[in-house]
Amino acid sequence: MPTLQMYMDRSRIDNMFKSDVYEEVWGSDFGVNNSVGKIRKILVHCPGEEIKQLSEGKYEEEAGARILKNKNGQIRNYWKDDKLPNLDLLQKQHHELTDILANENIEIYYLEDPTNYWTNLTFTRDVALMTPKGAILTRFAMYFHQGDTFYTQKFLADRNIPIIGAIQGRGTIEGGSFSMLDPHTAIVGRSVRINDEGIEQLRTLLSYQEINLIVVDMPAYYIHLDEAFVPVDKNKILVSTFILPHWFLKMLQEKGYELIETDRDDPMLTNNCIALEPGKVLFSSKGLKTMKNLEKAGIEVVPVDITEINKLGGGIHCSTLPLCRDSI
Repeated sequence: MPTLQMYMDRSRIDNMFKSDVYEEVWGSDFGVNNSVGKIRKILVHCPGEEIKQLSEGKYEEEAGARILKNKNGQIRNYWKDDKLPNLDLLQKQHHELTDILANENIEIYYLEDPTNYWTNLTFTRDVALMTPKGAILTRFAMYFHQGDTFYTQKFLADRNIPIIGAIQGRGTIEGGSFSMLDPHTAIVGRSVRINDEGIEQLRTLLSYQEINLIVVDMPAYYIHLDEAFVPVDKNKILVSTFILPHWFLKMLQEKGYELIETDRDDPMLTNNCIALEPGKVLFSSKGLKTMKNLEKAGIEVVPVDITEINKLGGGIHCSTLPLCRDSI
């Protein structure tokens, strides 16, 4: 005679990601299994009162930036200009960006820090890695991002988005260096902000969803993959060939992707755009030469001015984290 527990074992869930029960519990209004499907939900943070703290920083020639430090000498943020930030202009540019998102019928969520202490929250891309089955919390290498994870964890929990893992201990990962190429392939850029321990933790977490991880080394001057690589259509990727290694570009071509060149004469972070849907991108209005390359390749470009946001150290892709995209 089977015992009660032997009987109950008939309903064991061997792999939660392959079970219909997962969707029954968590629903299906979140998740990202590619980088170009129509965005349904997105996470942003409008620069606010926290930015005013940068006025307490000091311009340092060595860094080429205004550096804000705490009383212990830890760097709390930086501003890539010797002049003070124009908060009104930062907010105006961010509002223009989110107005475009809203006009695309994208549901916009805002990540907030009620203390206004953490000054780099504008770049929501870095706070989590969105996968098909939920979010992986990142762990930041730098002090000035440490509070971001605290508020991200609370945000995700309050909206019933499953946290399927977290980079911990000595591992470091930031979302700007992560991309879901397709449902079974992810790419991460190894750099000063993303280390081997973080990559191996990420590889393990992705393996539970049968997602293979490709690792690309970034040159020392670059911190994130999205400074050189952003998918813009089902089979088209915007790339900086003067940054990415040959083997990686060749692999993409062998997989059938058309590579669109970022013009190196355009400003830095020109490549840092985001696909709103297949073949339609939100793009820096200053990247005029690259814009022509995109349009020649059949990509619809929606321009927006983010020059003041750039001085915080990031761009459009950095400032947006899709929480839900359509599958393609």
